[in-house]
Amino acid sequence: MKKAVCRWKIFKRQATRRVIGTQFAGLAVALSLVTMPTHAFDYNMAQAKQDEMLTRIVITTNSQYAFPLEKTLGMSQSYHGVHPGVDLRAPVGTKVLAMAEGTIIEVGNMLIGYGHFVRIAHHGTISTLYAHLDKISVKSGERVERGQEIGTVGMTGWTTGPHLHFEVHAGEKAVNPLNYISQ
Repeated sequence: MKKAVCRWKIFKRQATRRVIGTQFAGLAVALSLVTMPTHAFDYNMAQAKQDEMLTRIVITTNSQYAFPLEKTLGMSQSYHGVHPGVDLRAPVGTKVLAMAEGTIIEVGNMLIGYGHFVRIAHHGTISTLYAHLDKISVKSGERVERGQEIGTVGMTGWTTGPHLHFEVHAGEKAVNPLNYISQ
């Protein structure tokens, strides 16, 4: 009878180990399938290689709206329910351009969140927001033209790497900026 109890304890420990091992394996598989949005930027990339990569990117836009960056390394986060814009990766200092002609309605700075930002009112009820800017080259009330420089890409506010956070609003509602610009 005693032997049966000992075997039961050994079996119980092995079963516990199997269950825990299976749970860890399942967790590892689940985490490997989850994609996390990132503003990851390779800071160790040589400047020459950066310039070479930048020259290969082709940007097309329709005639009504300009792409909001002089050059980009791609998009690191897209528009979705909890992110009302797109994040376009670019080196610090890259020119940020007005999507369309309009009037600067707000120039601000937030310690967290958007950091240095510019908001432009365009025709109708369309407005755009450009955030995480390093330098701002416009003032509130100023008129801007399509493609005019309004600032440069930076890392101000809540960010993990240099990028432009770009939003388009139709009235009070944020809409997908990719419906207005081409990548």
